[in-house]
Amino acid sequence: MNPRISQVNFDRQERPFRAEIRTPLGVVEVQWRDVSGDLCWFTNGSGEAKKLAVPAIQRLNRMLTCLDQVTS
Repeated sequence: MNPRISQVNFDRQERPFRAEIRTPLGVVEVQWRDVSGDLCWFTNGSGEAKKLAVPAIQRLNRMLTCLDQVTS
């Protein structure tokens, strides 16, 4: 089973805030935070599950970047 993006939550400014990714080895929670003006993501979950979730997180970032360009 490939990692699946289970849910994505947005804040009031319509920026990604939190996501949940399900892998065969567990659930990984992703949070986006503003760090010196850049939106960076941080993960919470087991180490092996995080390794499996990286492609899904990158896919989600690409998708959100494309949506941001379309709406701008």
